[in-house]
Amino acid sequence: MTISQHLVELRSRLVVSLFAILAGALLAFWRVEDVYAFLEVPLRGAIEAHPGKVTLVQTKVFGAFLASMKIAFFSGCVLASPVLLYQLWSFIGTGLYKHERAAVKWYAIPGFLLFQAGAAMAYFFVLPFATSFLVNWSADLGVSSVLDLSPYVSFVALAMFVFGLMFQLPMVMIFLMRLGVVNPATFRKYRRHATVANVALAMFLTPPDVVSQIVLAVCMSLLYEAGIVVGARVSRPREERPS
Repeated sequence: MTISQHLVELRSRLVVSLFAILAGALLAFWRVEDVYAFLEVPLRGAIEAHPGKVTLVQTKVFGAFLASMKIAFFSGCVLASPVLLYQLWSFIGTGLYKHERAAVKWYAIPGFLLFQAGAAMAYFFVLPFATSFLVNWSADLGVSSVLDLSPYVSFVALAMFVFGLMFQLPMVMIFLMRLGVVNPATFRKYRRHATVANVALAMFLTPPDVVSQIVLAVCMSLLYEAGIVVGARVSRPREERPS
């Protein structure tokens, strides 16, 4: 494909992705109360542990409406994630050989499952620990926690998105090994470097909660090893690819 054809392909896939996000956002906005109740769950442990000292408020008159719009957008992205991943891998496939293009679209299914697994880990484990840790720290200082609704929604949604995105690591590794761009031996050689990078990313991306940081670092290391194991089975030398 020429550059102009790639741009046309990109435009069409972006349009499909935007319509998918819009449809998901409209559905989430219709049930925004239920989605908000879902996002509030990670904070409930801290609220129950410190009754009367943890409160969600809006500091601006349009705060709740802005939070609802954020909820709708982030939920739309989550609901549209199967379509988004399919469009992404399909667009990547346009630059591959025919025999490679037939298989690359199937990366969207495990990619979606891994994204959901990462988001679930953030929601059920990391966020409850993080919010409890931060609220408890304030309570030990005798400070009540009055949390602005809109930033809290962004905090929860961003954490779930980041974890879901990082869980795509095995898919990227397998893809590179399948094409012969990187061989399994290279990933094994740089295993220690990857471990250090995983720890650094965990410290940077998670709240200042040691447990959450350790969990993310361990998960990333396990995913790295899983990517090597699966990628070694499907990898092919670069020279075997047809010209």
